[in-house]
Order: sequence, then structure tokens, then C-alpha cells
Amino acid sequence: MTPSSDAQLNASSSSLPEQGMELPRLFHFDLPPLKQTGQPFPEQTNISSIHHVLDIASGDGQWTISAAQTLPQVQFVGIEGQAGLVEQARAQAKQEGVTNVTFTLMDPFAPLDLPDGAFDLVNARYIAGLLEAAAWPNALQEFVRVTRPGGVIRLTENDLPISNTVAFAQLGGLISDALYETKRSFSSNGQLLSVTPALKRLLQDAGSQEVQQGVWFINFSAGKPAHADLCQRLSQTYRLAQPFLIRTGVTTPEAVEQTYQQMLSEMQSDDFCAGAFSLTVWGTRP
Repeated sequence: MTPSSDAQLNASSSSLPEQGMELPRLFHFDLPPLKQTGQPFPEQTNISSIHHVLDIASGDGQWTISAAQTLPQVQFVGIEGQAGLVEQARAQAKQEGVTNVTFTLMDPFAPLDLPDGAFDLVNARYIAGLLEAAAWPNALQEFVRVTRPGGVIRLTENDLPISNTVAFAQLGGLISDALYETKRSFSSNGQLLSVTPALKRLLQDAGSQEVQQGVWFINFSAGKPAHADLCQRLSQTYRLAQPFLIRTGVTTPEAVEQTYQQMLSEMQSDDFCAGAFSLTVWGTRP
């Protein structure tokens, strides 16, 4: 995958019913490269056979709508478990006049109410944290099931952004701890999400073949093109994550607010350095 210098975060959320919480989707690093290049699947060398795409946990539909705009000959379907986000996505698609995309209310990580082999490509982006680690195998088997023979299953994830500042790292650590406490981390100790090392094996175990992977990096340090927009969106998303962090017991309202305010200050420093690695893994259904 071609590296990108720009990115943004998405504050859509997915329900955690057994915990009685909601966690925002923390990362959405692939939308700006899509808008810049017009390539939703840049690692796919031949997209002529892709006519029907399923976007898993489509949230407010930003990525799905943008992808549909760049590939008007392809029909996109987004499934999302939050009714409010589905309505938001439908309204946005209607407002922008995008007719080759539909959004359906459906739990994206349960058995899917979709026929076998219905899609040429099934796409799941930054879903780590939206389901328990133990639920990934069954979810991926469903992704493979609804992909046609020879079709592509595509996953994109990252662990956490990295920086040279204290509070930014502390908030990332709290997110890691909270995901570990709610069994949504692949880490053995909660220090990292550890989802990226597991992706290839998970996809292979689900029955996908010819699995490949590509790594790309986004730099949003001070002075970089991505800095202002990404820091703003990251600040919004980390604000939305605070109730989740508090309810999991990894921090207190006072402590997380103090850390959050310090992070905002750090981001405006001239020597703020930060970036994020993402991994895309893809394979085919036999």
C-alpha cells in the first residue's frame, strides 16, 4: 500500500452491550488517502471483477460514501449495529447524491443476515476494540462466508499512534488498559492492542487463502500537513472515549481530564512528534 501523509479519525461508535458501554471507533486513517487518490483498495492490482462490496461496521458512512463516489460502477453496502449511525449515513448519502451505496442496520459481528457469496470484496477497517478478541474467529468466518469464491476479504488495523509526549502516551495506555479489561485486546498484559500481529493468522484460520499484507505510515507531527486536522479529530475522539475509560475503572474523571488537557497542550508544541503505522491484510475465499 502506498504510504500516506494525511489521515483523520472517526468518532463513530459501536455498542458494548454486555458492558453497558459505548466505545468510539478510535481510528479512521484511510479516508484521506482515499479522497486524495480515488483508490479505496490501493493494494488490489485488478479491481475489474469487483462489483459488490460489503463494508463492515460502516459507522456514519464516511468511508463507504467516499469509496462509492470514487467507484460509481461498484455497489457498496454498509452494515452497522447503531441505528443512529445508519440513519446518519443514509442522510449523508442522500445529501451528496450517491446512489450506489446502501446502509443496513445489522450487527456486523453476529451471524450475518446475508447470503453466501454475495460480495466480491468484504472490507473491515479499524474494528479492533469493537468486539472481544475471542469473537474475531467467528466474525471472520462470516466475512469469508459472504464473500464469493475468488473474492477478497480485506482487513485494516493499527495498534496505537505513537508520540514523543507524556500525556498522549498516557491516554493511549489507558485505552490499551480499558480494551484489555473488556477482553478486546490481543495483548498478554494490556500494554498494546497487539491486533496487527494477529491479523494474518486470523484471516488464514478463517479459511482465507493467498493472504498478503502491506504496512503504511502517517506522520502527524507539528508542521506536517496532517497535523492540524488529525490532532483536532484525535482530540474529539479521545474526549468521546473518556466515559468508556472511566466505566472500565482504568482511570477517574479527574485524572483523565487532567491528562486530556495536558495532551491538548502537547499537541500544540512545536516539537510535537507523532505518527501511526497501519497494516492491511487481504486474502481470497477458496
